[in-house]
Amino acid sequence: MEREVYTTYAKETLLMMACEAIRNALVKSHLLPQQVTHLVFGTMTATIRAPTLDICIIREMGLDKTVKRLNVEGMGCLTGFRLMGLCRDIAAQNEHNIVLLVVCDIRSALGNQLTSFTPMQPIDKSNVIISAMFRDSGGAAIFSQKPHTTKDLHIVDHQSMLIPNTFDKVLLQEFNDGTIHLFLDKMLPDSIFIHMPELITTILTKHSINVSQCLFALHTGGPKIINGVEKCLDLKPEQLFGTWFAMKKYGNLSGSSNLVVLEHIVRLREANIMEESYDICFPADFSKYSHIVGLSFGPGLGVECVLMKM
Repeated sequence: MEREVYTTYAKETLLMMACEAIRNALVKSHLLPQQVTHLVFGTMTATIRAPTLDICIIREMGLDKTVKRLNVEGMGCLTGFRLMGLCRDIAAQNEHNIVLLVVCDIRSALGNQLTSFTPMQPIDKSNVIISAMFRDSGGAAIFSQKPHTTKDLHIVDHQSMLIPNTFDKVLLQEFNDGTIHLFLDKMLPDSIFIHMPELITTILTKHSINVSQCLFALHTGGPKIINGVEKCLDLKPEQLFGTWFAMKKYGNLSGSSNLVVLEHIVRLREANIMEESYDICFPADFSKYSHIVGLSFGPGLGVECVLMKM
C-alpha cells in the first residue's frame, strides 16, 4: 500500500468510525448534534493531512459552525482518559457547555507503515508483535453539568503523572522514507507497577474512598499489564472484569480502549449479566462497587487516572 493510499484509507475509516460512535453517544444522551458546544478528537493514527478530522466530523455530523474544537494526536494508549479529564474541565467552566469527545484509532494498516523486511537479514520481531497487537476501535462520550441519562458517570477527579526516568521506555520514530518503528521496552510494565500504589492511594484517600469500593477500567494493554496492576494494587480479579472482557473480545484497542472498557462496565453492570464469559470473573454483587477508576499508560511514560462515581 503506497503512502498516499494509506493516508486516504486511514482518514476515511477514522471519519466513518468516529461518526458512528458519535451518533450512538448522541442518541443515548438524547441530544441533537447542534447542541454540542465543544468537540475534542483524539487519535494515534496520525498523518499529515488537512483539513483535520475535527473539521471533517463537524461537516459530516452537522455540528454548529461555531463549535469550539481540538484535534489531539500522538498520545498513545492513554488518549481516552487524558481527554476525558480535559473534557470534564471544559464542561465544568459553564453550565451550558456540552462537550463531545471522540477517540478513534485505525491500526489494521499499521504493518504497512513499519520498516520493511530485508532478505537475508534478521526479522525485526518488534514489527511482528506490533502488527499483531492492535485493533481498530472508536468510542465517544458526552460531558456536561446536566444529567442526560440515568446511567451517567460522574467524574470526581482526574490525575496525570509522568513516571521519572522512563522517557525512553516507549519510542515511536519516523524515518526518511516515511516508515515508522515502535519500540516498547520489556521493563515497561515493571516501571508502571512500582508507582501505581502511591498514585491510587493518593487520589482515593483524597475523596475518602476505599479501593474495595472500586471497579477498575484499564486500557487493554495485555495480560501482563492487567495481571500486574491487579497484583500491585491487591485487587480482586472481578474488579477488572470489564478490562478482561474488552481485551479478550476485541484485543488491544490503543487509546480508544479507555472508552470501550467503560462502556462495557456500565452495560454489563446495568444488565447484571455475564455474557460470553471468556473465563472472566464477574462480580456476584455489583452493588458493593460505587466507583470506577480509569487507568491508562502511554509514552512518557505517562499515566492517566480518572475517578468516576457510578
